[in-house]
Amino acid sequence: MSGAEAPVEPLSWWVAVICFGLCSIGFLGRFLYRKKGRVADIWLRYHHANDNLSPVIRYAPLNLVPTSSVFALWGAVVVLSHLPENSVTDYGIAALAILSAIAAAIAVKRHLSGYPDDIKPQWLLDEERKRGIRAE
Repeated sequence: MSGAEAPVEPLSWWVAVICFGLCSIGFLGRFLYRKKGRVADIWLRYHHANDNLSPVIRYAPLNLVPTSSVFALWGAVVVLSHLPENSVTDYGIAALAILSAIAAAIAVKRHLSGYPDDIKPQWLLDEERKRGIRAE
């Protein structure tokens, strides 16, 4: 190592725990929302039917999969940063970073262009038609 290079330390393990925890919460939330359980009823009553809220908040559960994927990929980057440094781990970290950027771009694209009916659960489509809520 030359004098100009500083040693690179891996990210802390607690960052991976937080990332994987947020990923798990997001996927669990999406599953509970999809199955029209108590979580979905509460969300529908207090958030989705409220026209004063922005579509970002009203349709947030529909964006949980791409955002949870971003956290999962970041957690994997943290785990890879603890492996011995070589070209395979460097390329792996780069690939995961690119995949997380793609997942984040999908989340932003969904937010900006609206949510198509094919990603909405059937019970949500029925509820929107019943209440006369226009598609975003």
